[in-house]
Amino acid sequence: MEQPLLMRQLVWLARLASLSSLGAAVLLASCTLFDDPLRELDPALRDSTLTALPASARGTVPRRHLLESFGSYGCVSCPEAESRLSPYIHSVARPQGIVVVNYHVKFGSISDPWITPATQAWNDAKGYVSLPQAVMDGSNAAYGIREKDVAFKTGEYDSLAARALRSGSESSLELRIDTAGIVYDTVAGKIRLSFQARNLGDADAGALAFRVLAVKNRSAVIPIYPTPWEVIVAELAVTDAQGDPLALSALAPLTAKTFSVEMDIGPETGKHVRPPPQGQETLADYGLVVAAQGRNGTIINVSAWKYAPR
Repeated sequence: MEQPLLMRQLVWLARLASLSSLGAAVLLASCTLFDDPLRELDPALRDSTLTALPASARGTVPRRHLLESFGSYGCVSCPEAESRLSPYIHSVARPQGIVVVNYHVKFGSISDPWITPATQAWNDAKGYVSLPQAVMDGSNAAYGIREKDVAFKTGEYDSLAARALRSGSESSLELRIDTAGIVYDTVAGKIRLSFQARNLGDADAGALAFRVLAVKNRSAVIPIYPTPWEVIVAELAVTDAQGDPLALSALAPLTAKTFSVEMDIGPETGKHVRPPPQGQETLADYGLVVAAQGRNGTIINVSAWKYAPR
């Protein structure tokens, strides 16, 4: 007997609903949002430029420390203070764990050609109003040394370096400078480079900010300094080649982020009191330093390339 029209319609609708449910289940199974862990993290990490690292990359790398000193042409005490850092530049201690850089900043009315807007801004951000100053890894608190006006005459510069070398020697944050891709455009006066931050640990690295420094690899001859040993910052970058901050809101375990940087390097002419033996500047005249710092400004790790006086 033929089913009534209403009954046939109900059976047809039931079958259609069943097929629709099955199709939806298959579709969801094949397109689940959780098949890519990186995309399901915090929205700040949904960055197409993040790279997933293989499980074999998990581990630690040697940790380097950054000792920053601040001085100026007009600072009478600066030569004696910064001379305390000379052993850490020339000795084997430096490549083992400490990178020393020197910033020139305003002091009185004496002109100092090594001052750049970026280095002055960094000094001002630290709140320094007197010279000399020295800071290890962004804060001296971890080393039991005063934050400002470090007493170099009583050995606090040396103590900073010694305590840093005795502190943690490993880090899960690795910084890699693409040394093969470094370009120094002598016509435009620009250094271009890329570096990669790699989280090799099992935990989120948290918020990170980066600084890139181009330092003079050739010693400068400047007033009141008895010997041309000082390694000077020529330019400091905190933004990438597009002008965006060199920063990450977070970096998940076993992921990496690559940054490209372009820095304007002014001519060396006129910056030396007595011209050293030099011709046209080349890339070999510069060293590069990349520093990564956490949310509280503490330096987590440092990478350096060709950082040694000649």
